[in-house]
Amino acid sequence: MVEKEIVQARGFRNTRDAKGNVDGFQFRIKTGYYKGIWLSQFRVGDAKVDGETIAREDVIWEINGIEYTPDEMLLIGDTYWQVATPATVKIRRPGGLEQGYHTVGVSFGWYCNYQAPERCHPQLGTNWAGYYWERELLLV
Repeated sequence: MVEKEIVQARGFRNTRDAKGNVDGFQFRIKTGYYKGIWLSQFRVGDAKVDGETIAREDVIWEINGIEYTPDEMLLIGDTYWQVATPATVKIRRPGGLEQGYHTVGVSFGWYCNYQAPERCHPQLGTNWAGYYWERELLLV
């Protein structure tokens, strides 16, 4: 089931490597666009946890069961992210997160060649709409 909020409470958990060691955490999001989006139109900004910006190379996006780096998605023109299908944002962070409340967020958007430049996100380039969504989630 997909929740109303962009950042989903379901799926927020620490992740483990093949040996069982906690190697990071993950959360799910849904697209804020009114319909689905081709990955080549999708743009990714910063991910954050508790106010700390996560290095771009430590973020993996899983869409339709396939993992991508932010840069790889720019080259994928034949994969469509459906509006009702959550994506999983995976953060590499040895030890993961402690149990309790955490504020997680991510900025992302989509390239819109039909949109006026003043509607575009100034930090993320021209002609695309970029937004930052965050939510406080409980890790149990």
